[in-house]
Amino acid sequence: MAEDKKKEKGKKPDKAGKKLSEEFNVTEFLKKVKFMKKRWKIMWVLVMVALFLVLVGVAFQPESFLIFVVGAFFEISIPFAFYMFLEHSRIESIEEHFPDFLRDIAEFKRSGVTLSRAIQNASHNDYGQLSPDVKKMAVQLSWGISFNGAMLKFSNKIESSMVERAVSIIIASQEAGGEVTSVLETVSSDLRKLKELEAERKSKLSVYTMTIYVIYLLLLFIIIVLVESLVPAVPKMQAAGQFLGGSSSGNITEFEFRTLMFHVIMVEAFFAGMIAGQMGEGRVSAGIKHAVVLVLISLLAFQMVPPASALDKISETILDLPPTKGLASQGLDGLVELDSTFTTTDVATSVRELAKERNRDSHKAFSPEDVKFVVYNCQACASGYISISEDKITVKQPTMIRYNIMYSKTYYEVAFQDA
Repeated sequence: MAEDKKKEKGKKPDKAGKKLSEEFNVTEFLKKVKFMKKRWKIMWVLVMVALFLVLVGVAFQPESFLIFVVGAFFEISIPFAFYMFLEHSRIESIEEHFPDFLRDIAEFKRSGVTLSRAIQNASHNDYGQLSPDVKKMAVQLSWGISFNGAMLKFSNKIESSMVERAVSIIIASQEAGGEVTSVLETVSSDLRKLKELEAERKSKLSVYTMTIYVIYLLLLFIIIVLVESLVPAVPKMQAAGQFLGGSSSGNITEFEFRTLMFHVIMVEAFFAGMIAGQMGEGRVSAGIKHAVVLVLISLLAFQMVPPASALDKISETILDLPPTKGLASQGLDGLVELDSTFTTTDVATSVRELAKERNRDSHKAFSPEDVKFVVYNCQACASGYISISEDKITVKQPTMIRYNIMYSKTYYEVAFQDA
């Protein structure tokens, strides 16, 4: 009977520890759900604000939809990335000082004071961002809250898995009646080693993050080269096919190619950033800052290679279009942004300069009478954004518009219509 009682006494701490562990797992799960709700509430607020700004912007300037979408991306990602950066910096600082806190408690406990008194004594030390939570725990203990209760409240507030595991071990040891001082020293030593291993892992994985940056920059360079060299030649190749008897339907303009490449590089920047965060820091959310950086690099790269102006595109198209009589379907077309006022005289001057550079004798005497502007269907003209006459284009507001150039008997006809 005495042996059975001893066995039962030996089992009680295990049951208590198991029960405490189950309760702590539930607490941990609820805490994580609460933390997720907190993060997603912030995200939903940012998304709704961004959606409202996009809708308002598109209502006034529908042609700038892409600009508003990119702006909405930054409006959502930058504040959220900043919030996550501050949150994880706080947690990492706490995890860095938490082993020192446990070691100090163990030293005070070894001197003969109670755990509550040990925490109150430790609250006078400096633990960085952990100090306010330690002082709060000391105040709670002075009010009569139990050591286990104060530690659980502390763990729930910190929102760190490392702190949670350490607290669960300490509480289980306290409930089981074990040597808490030895447990505190062991946990402190293990946490310090764990942080060192974590720092070493991040140092090694940072190489993979840099690899992703290098791969993305290489892809961006290839896209920029395509936009600057291959893309401008595509409409000319399509036009050559038309003159040889090919179909004119389904042509893609240089602007559409450029837009497609821009979308591709933006999508690549976002997902490359997410992957960099996962590989470098073990969290997809950490990739938001990388995504923002890569998107900014892409925007700057495309700004450094802006598309040719409407005047330059029209002049170059006229020079590339043979003076052959034919139907409008045999002309060259494109999509440009009219952002400045120019006349047929400006076009003639630009064509002559290009002809001189390329040694094209047929266009060296090009005159303003050799080109005329016409309008087929132009909503921007009706709205007053632009005004087009036979010899002048007046721009009051930058407008994206489609043009088609054909040689009609004795002059080049530049026809404009809605994009």
